[in-house]
Amino acid sequence: MKTRYLIVADPLDRLNPVFDLGVCVSVELLGRGIQADYLDLYSSDAGMSEAEFLSRLPVRTILGADASRPDFWDLGPVHPAAITDYRIVLHRTDPPVDERFIRYAKHFETAPDSVIQINRPPATYELSEHTVHLRYPEYAAPTTVAASPEELVAAVRAQPGEAVCKPKNTYCGIGIDFVPSSEDETALRRYWQKWGPEVIVQPYIDAIETSGDLRILTIEQRVLGSVLRVPAQGSRLANLHQGATAAALKPTPRQLDACRVVAADLNPLGLHLLGLDFIGEFLTEVNITSPTTIVQINQVNGIRADIDLVDELERMWRDNVGDG
Repeated sequence: MKTRYLIVADPLDRLNPVFDLGVCVSVELLGRGIQADYLDLYSSDAGMSEAEFLSRLPVRTILGADASRPDFWDLGPVHPAAITDYRIVLHRTDPPVDERFIRYAKHFETAPDSVIQINRPPATYELSEHTVHLRYPEYAAPTTVAASPEELVAAVRAQPGEAVCKPKNTYCGIGIDFVPSSEDETALRRYWQKWGPEVIVQPYIDAIETSGDLRILTIEQRVLGSVLRVPAQGSRLANLHQGATAAALKPTPRQLDACRVVAADLNPLGLHLLGLDFIGEFLTEVNITSPTTIVQINQVNGIRADIDLVDELERMWRDNVGDG
């Protein structure tokens, strides 16, 4: 019995093989002789019923994959497929987690349990990547979620020094701003008007300048690897899309403890693949919709985390079949 994978992703022109986990994994899948298909999440009609949507997915078979090329996939023609044709569905769509994303993601909630989804809705949109770390206060960075201009002003004023403000519903460092706790109230209200209805406020953690932002990628209880994102000179944004560079850094025992606790809590919700972000010893975010950096983890550590990931996915579906 062979696996068949479906990679549900953004439109092709939005995928970047330098970062994309789905592209990286597809190379390993094809190397093993495993069939993988691609689905543009937004290519169907979200107005269809769940049953119709999942029985007529407009997929394209990935005939060849080479992450070093701009045209990274050789794709066959569009053809219909049912969700039950697959054993693994790898969801790989970038935020924002907005109303459009939710309309499409909801259809996958009704897929049978025989199909393993990495990661499975509704948890991918019911939980926020910017606030889910608050479920683990023993590891989390102090965080306030401001739902009004007044709450934003109060949260910034409450910081012991500089505050970090970031929109709840963006990614890749978009909208992040560093402001003194005495920042002019008018400026803060303008920020909220641009990035509301919810804004995350955290204290500025000096470790971002001395040791960067560490991403640890896990599948189930298995750590696939880690990569340090070091801000570019003159910047304090540790996002690779914002010019940060990748470096190797071994996780601390406390960070690994946090990974175990978070995975034990989120895996049963269908969130199997996690990207945990640490500044110093503080857990600041948990990426659940589209964890990336597997390419950079491979590069800086001289490993093949994609092999380990596929090994784990193959184990998961075989165990799933056994349970059935």
